[in-house]
Amino acid sequence: MNKKAIIFDMDGVIIDSEPLWQDAQMESLASFGVTITRHDCEQLTMGKRIDEIARTWCEAHSLTISAAKLETMILTKLCNHITQTGQAMCGVYDALTYFADQGLKIALATSSNHVVVKAVFDRLNLWDKFSVICSAEDEVHGKPHPDVYLSAARELKVDVTDCLVIEDSFTGLTAAKRANMTTYLVSPHCNSERFVTADARFVNLDCAVKFHTELAC
Repeated sequence: MNKKAIIFDMDGVIIDSEPLWQDAQMESLASFGVTITRHDCEQLTMGKRIDEIARTWCEAHSLTISAAKLETMILTKLCNHITQTGQAMCGVYDALTYFADQGLKIALATSSNHVVVKAVFDRLNLWDKFSVICSAEDEVHGKPHPDVYLSAARELKVDVTDCLVIEDSFTGLTAAKRANMTTYLVSPHCNSERFVTADARFVNLDCAVKFHTELAC
């Protein structure tokens, strides 16, 4: 597979932050007497931008607080959780080293705001690993729209067909495929039918790297 760049999603691919996102949402809504579950978060907000997440909960539970204030609450709690307990996903550092050694440009394309990216990169010491960082915060539309992936390709100065994407959510997978990019779906739930459009599916990054290594032989 002759690619020139690899673009990583962040939450659930680089850092095990999905539980932290869920905690931040559950804790924030609990402040208003609203109980939601991890399953609710997975079904309704996983992979989405914070403005869409806040709007989803405000509308679903008729909250009197503004979506903007709920955004701030969730982001503050999330960044605190990342700073205190954030952990890299299995195989992240090996994958970054492998793809860099293969001569691929490495970029990030995330739904998370820049403040979350900073918390993650500070926690995991990743600033020197990526040549391009793109956040859907800067786009008109977040994932599943392809905008953030198209922006990453432009900043990398490569064609979309020369990009390989690593994603973990249906929302992110949809965005990457709409950008016409080859996409690996990396998740413990990779065999779910909802991920059938992925070009390849793996339970973790180690398996994805092994597969890519065999293709390169």
